[in-house]
Amino acid sequence: MQKKLKGSFAIEAAFVVPIVLGIIFAMIYILYYLHDKNVVYANMQKAVISVAEGKKDYKNNSEWQEDMQNNLWIFEVTSGSISKDMLYINSDVAIECDLSIPVISYFLGSKQQIKLEDKYLTIHPEYMVRVKGVLSKK
Repeated sequence: MQKKLKGSFAIEAAFVVPIVLGIIFAMIYILYYLHDKNVVYANMQKAVISVAEGKKDYKNNSEWQEDMQNNLWIFEVTSGSISKDMLYINSDVAIECDLSIPVISYFLGSKQQIKLEDKYLTIHPEYMVRVKGVLSKK
């Protein structure tokens, strides 16, 4: 008994497989993106509280940027600074990722940037860290 083989399966797979793989890669990339964004924000809050309590004093911006780089998976810190005056502690950081994955770069672009800025009171910034999350949910 001889079966006739059709080539339609190969052609359908040639269209379906790249789309499915592209969706999977995009979901993985988005998870990494969200992870790094949350990690750098948590690093900023931790560093600001350390500065306010006098546990840490950043001598220059490169030291600040090294602390912001902790635990990031795919992003790299490109710039950032922290300054303290009598009333506020201002902090900002910019991170960038350059991925050349063909499917993702077609839809999202090859370079992604995240810029975060934050301002906390010099006295008891930990209260602002807690209250800011509560106020933003209302």
